[in-house]
Amino acid sequence: RLMRAARMYALGKGMGFAGAHIGGHGMTYEMLEFIIDKGEELSKDWEKLVPEFDYPQPGGFYFFEKDDRTGLNTSRPAPRTQKARTSLIFWFSRLAHHMIFEPQSVFFKALLPVARAIDKTHWPKRLLGWSEHMAKTALFECMNCGDCALFDVAYLCPVSQCPKNQRNGPCGGSYQGWCEVYPNEKKCIWVRAYERLKAVREEDGIAANMVPPCNWELWQTSSWLNFYCGRDHNAARLGIKAPPAKGAAKH
Repeated sequence: RLMRAARMYALGKGMGFAGAHIGGHGMTYEMLEFIIDKGEELSKDWEKLVPEFDYPQPGGFYFFEKDDRTGLNTSRPAPRTQKARTSLIFWFSRLAHHMIFEPQSVFFKALLPVARAIDKTHWPKRLLGWSEHMAKTALFECMNCGDCALFDVAYLCPVSQCPKNQRNGPCGGSYQGWCEVYPNEKKCIWVRAYERLKAVREEDGIAANMVPPCNWELWQTSSWLNFYCGRDHNAARLGIKAPPAKGAAKH
């Protein structure tokens, strides 16, 4: 283990790192001294050590192309060979989103006052919430969280489809695209989202917005009304403000 640590030290120095963090349970000063001294000695021929630390995952994706001469990477981005995959639900959801939930849409402008009027009622509000939940359960296995993230995950529900409710990107625990909680059973929701977005050349948009955790105060309420009334995270991102409180002074 000490020799491996010394080789890693040498490799890091050869690649231009300014320093190395060395630690471990039961480490003595003599061990530390050996790692540094041996690492300095090995750093003169650090390139010969690269093959010892190069064991890529078969079929894995690496951002940059490999430099066969050095064993490291070049500055050229690697080809993205992941295939695009979509479904009718994706295309339907995308169309509905652009028609109803984009502030520039004529339908959005027409529905905004209607939604806010319904939000002030009792039975119409409950009926709309029930209808929304039934429709979204059939299409997306909706859990009625009230702070919908379908927009953020290519119209996949992170509450029902991800055991960790990851709505701000993958957790990093998947292997070969499979969810670490359900290996070989469920694909990672973010792998599925990438495949969908690639079909419309929007895969880079995954990193465009920081998606906050679910607002649990909205649990079991209508996400449509929460959106139009400026209560959920998408409304905040799009600049949809909450309607003024009843009796509030106008400026």
